[in-house]
Amino acid sequence: MPLSLEIVTPDGVAWHDADVDSVTLPAKDGEIDILPGHVPLITILNAGMVEVSQKGHRQDLAIDRGYARCMGDVISVLTEAAIEVEHIDTQAAEEAQAQALRALEEAKKQKLDDSEIERLEAVARFALAQLIAKGRHK
Repeated sequence: MPLSLEIVTPDGVAWHDADVDSVTLPAKDGEIDILPGHVPLITILNAGMVEVSQKGHRQDLAIDRGYARCMGDVISVLTEAAIEVEHIDTQAAEEAQAQALRALEEAKKQKLDDSEIERLEAVARFALAQLIAKGRHK
């Protein structure tokens, strides 16, 4: 029986397919491979790459940190951001990361509020996850 995978961001469903053979997730304690019949699981995810295998093909997505839940053969990923690796613009990701890191340094010097610092850290973290995923995808 195939797996069903849904990746959800605050903007809505970023990716969904109900005919997946296996999924590799960037869990906080290391990568987790999920196959049909996996035991129930809830785990924290790091920013990184999700590998989806379907009928001999692989689909890769970069995600920000979040959570995953596996119940039966249904996997739900809740994350701040997600993008299919083939849609990543490497130059734009590098520029976003550099800009966020500069703004983060300035924000820390000016002692801005924690929510703004977290937002800038998230931008830099997701940009890095995209670059890593794009590099691994080749």
